Amino acid sequence: MRLILKMAAVAALSVSGTAAFAWGDMYMGDATNNPNSNMMVHSYGGENYCPAGLQPVYVGGMICCGTPNAGPYINRSGGHKKVKRKMSRPAAYAPVGAKGVVYR
Repeated sequence: MRLILKMAAVAALSVSGTAAFAWGDMYMGDATNNPNSNMMVHSYGGENYCPAGLQPVYVGGMICCGTPNAGPYINRSGGHKKVKRKMSRPAAYAPVGAKGVVYR
């Protein structure tokens, strides 16, 4: 009976201690980062319904009234495809059956 009680005590101690050891292991973020410290406020080129002295700005996906501290927001999503022009050279003549020419 003593062996079972000792084994139960060791098991309870080992199970209860694992949560305490892992408590500070998770990433809790950078303590020096303030997400509101340098908000990019882009000017927005829409209709101006803002009060005097303010203009429409694009902040975090929303259009608000304020003063911009960055240039206009431009969504550059891939650009244009480059069109390759084919050269207008005549194709070389290679009769089937000649050395190195295979027809499939």
